[in-house]
Amino acid sequence: MSTLFYLIIYDLPDSKAANKRRTKLHKMLSGYGTWTQYSVFECFLTAMQFAKLKVQVENLIKPAEDSVRIYVLDAGAVRKTITYGSEQPRQEETIIV
Repeated sequence: MSTLFYLIIYDLPDSKAANKRRTKLHKMLSGYGTWTQYSVFECFLTAMQFAKLKVQVENLIKPAEDSVRIYVLDAGAVRKTITYGSEQPRQEETIIV
């Protein structure tokens, strides 16, 4: 099954309700990929996994308050990634919780 590389970045306001959503979003994304920096996840996903992730994000966030950006990158972009002080993105077996 073929996968693409997704860079997921989120920003939620600083409020009690948003903090709960942030925790839920972080836990959910942890089941899809690697937490690399504060509010940043790197994920290698199949089309079906990505479709499921999108539905979960859409059901979890409040679009009027929250911001989630998902960048879809191909294998060429992953190979060209420059990192300092951390490992290059690499595909590991994805386990969805």
